[in-house]
Amino acid sequence: MQQHQDFIRHSYQGWEIRSHLAGASFEGTVTASAALLLAEACRCRIVLCRQFANGGDAIRAIEAKAELWINDFEIDSTRRY
Repeated sequence: MQQHQDFIRHSYQGWEIRSHLAGASFEGTVTASAALLLAEACRCRIVLCRQFANGGDAIRAIEAKAELWINDFEIDSTRRY
């Protein structure tokens, strides 16, 4: 995993996941987002907004959500052909 500027890069099954913390409130609500890139083209952008203990937990949650999306995309792609 590499960190550049305000986002974290994470590779997963040939995809690049670029995640970052988009905002936080005093109540503990954190917003994290991730761009999912395949062959350097953004295929999807997801956002997660809820309460987390810290920013690290939010990043792990958005990366897990991104990996699930990629898995679903790969399954759907194989069904089409």
